Amino acid sequence: MSLTYFRTAERPDLQFWLLDDDGALINFSTGYTFAWRLGVPGAAASFEKTTGITGAAGAGAEPAGTPNILLTFTADELDDVTAGAYTWQLQATSSSLDRFFEGTIRIKDVIAAAVP
Repeated sequence: MSLTYFRTAERPDLQFWLLDDDGALINFSTGYTFAWRLGVPGAAASFEKTTGITGAAGAGAEPAGTPNILLTFTADELDDVTAGAYTWQLQATSSSLDRFFEGTIRIKDVIAAAVP
């Protein structure tokens, strides 16, 4: 999944319909903790988020169904991330299993209003 977000702007929640190897929605409603990271694979994360991530059973398919992961941002959460292209990874951990999902994200600066 490819995303574009703007620093210092309000951001919509991210909704994911994440599937297992058989193509079925994964039930993340209980027993999982989550971490969402931006960066370059193999290096330390440029940004890490462990709150505001809600797992669910999910239903249907994007965009009309119910997502099994909802990631909610606070107003200024990405403001300190340097504009650029990153890989995002979502780590979903249960007692003995880590599942990783990834995509790309481009963080951009907003264009300021013209000065009269």
